[in-house]
Amino acid sequence: MYIVISICVSVLTVALLFLIVQAIRTLRQFEHTGKAVEYLVLNADSKLEALDPVVTSVKNVSGVLNNVWFKGASIVYALVSKVKRQK
Repeated sequence: MYIVISICVSVLTVALLFLIVQAIRTLRQFEHTGKAVEYLVLNADSKLEALDPVVTSVKNVSGVLNNVWFKGASIVYALVSKVKRQK
């Protein structure tokens, strides 16, 4: 009976050690992944700041086009719709 208990305790001890080693490996991988993500975020942030003038210009141009052309197109569409309804 003592042999069975000692074998079970030995197996549990080995399994626990394996679990601890695997947990340490996983935590180290999390650390490396976190550092890589931090590097990517910092690198992307500097590149995105360089694009700020371009984004602002595109927003300004699209705002002007939306205001002028969209209003004009809306008026033309409304007139065409009224003409088609009258026929």
